[in-house]
Amino acid sequence: MKILPHDTFTITTPDSVTIVRQRLSQKVEPQKAFRFSRNHAPYEGSISEDGFQISRIIHYRNSFLPMIRGQFEVQSHQTLIHVQMSIHPFVMAFLGFWFFFWYSAVIPILFTGAIPNHIAPIFIGMPILMLFICWGSFWYEAKRSRTELTQIIQGQV
Repeated sequence: MKILPHDTFTITTPDSVTIVRQRLSQKVEPQKAFRFSRNHAPYEGSISEDGFQISRIIHYRNSFLPMIRGQFEVQSHQTLIHVQMSIHPFVMAFLGFWFFFWYSAVIPILFTGAIPNHIAPIFIGMPILMLFICWGSFWYEAKRSRTELTQIIQGQV
């Protein structure tokens, strides 16, 4: 299991880069600050000649929604799309700060004996529980995005 939620994979298709970009552009729209309608493409972001940077449009809160970056690579008679999914760097920085703050306060208190021994595991385990929630939220969305993106690129949707 990876400590930091991050995934990389490659999608192979016999189609040209032009066709792949066209398929993606049909399912990706520009980013908007507010969305009042549910009638939209499944992804938002940008597509360039070299690749794309997108994220799935959701109608609920999930700070651990993967940021998806892809690079196009042309080989003889096929196109490779190298995809990276990761959590937004601000969210990672916030989690790192939160872990540092939490343990820098809890560990000295534990060593002074101010917290009873039967309650100490709660204070040690709470950030670990948060980490599992982060992993679960990220991997749920990453698995869904991986499947959808593969279908879009291969022309199955």
